[in-house]
Amino acid sequence: MKTPIVIFCRMAALCILTAAAACAPLSKTQMEAVQELAFRSDTVSRSPAVLFRQMSEIRTERGLFYAASLSSGQMRYEEVTALAEASMDEESMVRKAEGYVDVLNSYVRALHSVSSPQRWKGAGTQLRGIGSRVDSVLYRYNRLDTGYEDIPTGYAKMAGRVLAYVAEEVMQTTQAVAVRNIVIAADTLVAAGCDSLMDILRSEEMNALIEHEKESVGDNYSAYLRAMELSGAVVPLESDRQYVALVRRAEELSRIRNSCVSALRSLKNAHARLAADFVSGDKDISGELMDELVRFNRLASQVAGYID
Repeated sequence: MKTPIVIFCRMAALCILTAAAACAPLSKTQMEAVQELAFRSDTVSRSPAVLFRQMSEIRTERGLFYAASLSSGQMRYEEVTALAEASMDEESMVRKAEGYVDVLNSYVRALHSVSSPQRWKGAGTQLRGIGSRVDSVLYRYNRLDTGYEDIPTGYAKMAGRVLAYVAEEVMQTTQAVAVRNIVIAADTLVAAGCDSLMDILRSEEMNALIEHEKESVGDNYSAYLRAMELSGAVVPLESDRQYVALVRRAEELSRIRNSCVSALRSLKNAHARLAADFVSGDKDISGELMDELVRFNRLASQVAGYID
């Protein structure tokens, strides 16, 4: 037979959980979609840096071939020193892109933190632990020969579980409200940031920089070969390997740029679709959102491959 305290705890928990579930603004699948989007967005928001880093590394490597073609030691020293001090950060386009990247990264980190399950799981774990520890104390007390009647055990553990479930549900509901409001409010920011970065990556200035690196790889290596020929030195096979690798990396710049643009566009679309669903109050994942999330995950994986 159940005692009154057991019945009361269960009824109270049932009432609170029912109320929490009824007013929960987001479904479990929607929260999971937000968490997945936040996790992948961290890679995509940093994607322009991938392209800039590749261009900087190619410029350094092909510049070393040019430096090696110089006959004067002083001139070679100055060229290598300039390469060491050169940075893509000097380009105004890069500085502008970094501003948008910083804004997007700040939002993504905030969204990842707010939507994390650890925000409500920790409280439940602590409450369950308290109940179990109290029951352990009572169990050890009952084993002592005190002359008093034993104290019933099990209630503390049960109460801890009930309180844990209630706390988790209430905190999840509060968390879902915050996530919903943040996603809706930040959609304009995400769209503006993604559009601005896409404009930079697709600009004529970026096209010119990519073409310049492609042409300069061949020009710098040709200068190196002419210098080696004039000096009568044998060109090491490793130099040819380096040149072939640089040509391939330079040819890949356009592909990296296109992948970054596609990933940013997909981030913008997925976030907008998510925000629209939240505004409508629909708690199901729409087919359009699911398709966009699948596309976004695929593109984010491509960008992550360039980062690795």
